[in-house]
Amino acid sequence: MNSENTLALMAKLLVVNSFLLLISACSESHSNETANNYVQTAQIEQVNRQPSYQIDRQYVGKISAKQQSNLSFEFAGRVLETLKDSGDKVKKGNILAVQDVELLNIKANEIRAQINQVDAQIELNKANYKRAKELHLSNYASEQVIDELTAEKSILTANKNGLKASYDALHYQISKATLRAPYDGVINQRLIAQGDLLSAATPAFTINNQNQQEVSLGIPAKVAKELAIDEELDVEINKKTYAAKIIAIGQQIDPATRTLGLRLKLTQPINAVSGLIARVSIKEHIPDSGFWLPLTAITDGVRGQWNIYTAVAQGNQFKILPETVKVLHTTKDSAYITGLTSNQISIITAGLHRYVPGQIVKAKGANE
Repeated sequence: MNSENTLALMAKLLVVNSFLLLISACSESHSNETANNYVQTAQIEQVNRQPSYQIDRQYVGKISAKQQSNLSFEFAGRVLETLKDSGDKVKKGNILAVQDVELLNIKANEIRAQINQVDAQIELNKANYKRAKELHLSNYASEQVIDELTAEKSILTANKNGLKASYDALHYQISKATLRAPYDGVINQRLIAQGDLLSAATPAFTINNQNQQEVSLGIPAKVAKELAIDEELDVEINKKTYAAKIIAIGQQIDPATRTLGLRLKLTQPINAVSGLIARVSIKEHIPDSGFWLPLTAITDGVRGQWNIYTAVAQGNQFKILPETVKVLHTTKDSAYITGLTSNQISIITAGLHRYVPGQIVKAKGANE
């Protein structure tokens, strides 16, 4: 009886094991079939060939005043007083310094006295001429007396004119003994002091017109050809960006820097000191055809080359093919490449490390 029960139990266990093995085999077959049918997704985008590209370049220049003058006295003399100093803001006509004019005033008074003396002599000549004329009519005076008085009058008049010219010259020199600001601006440097004895044209002050500031710089000739008068460019000064218009493009290459001079006028006044560094942004046009791609679409290849993965359509799926390209220019998040013959290509734009050449993929977002 025990033997029969044991055999029955073993038969039941055998049936259960066979059933479990059958279920396991079916499940494994289904898993293999699912794995074999799985196709990985990829982010695929279509890009078109561009005829050219632009590079944003920055060139360093400096702020300069449109008007910058070296002021000096026209005549020699001793400095009586200086009224302005370095860094002072001045208005047109403000007095900067004064020369001692005491000696000039003495000379002017002396000449004035001589003019008065000549005036008295001219009055006497007129009276003598009148009497001589009356006597001549009565035959009591000769023609010679009349001629002498006429000549004397001409001599006195000439002397008076000469003295007046000397007097005017002294007054002009006295007026130029006061040095005034020729325009609104800022004194850069005071070069004289009270009591200095100056010769004519000795530099006394340097002054800038801060209301008319310009940016000057040098650029390559090929870049200058693409610019035009009145074109607006961005200028960075003290980490702030301002607009400026081109007012002049040089026509002579600097032999030292091999660049052409460029001058720009700021469209709004700024409180910047002369000589401050300014960075001018200029877009340089490069006539090379190619494609703009995101940086994530490029991977390193063999021997320092760069590769991209193109996606060739095969029905609803794509086959990955590698292409070697040349990178011409990069920005913060994109690159301009060349080396492809097609005018339109589909590429994988992200996650290139997850794919291999020849792999079949489907576009991300496509229906399963």
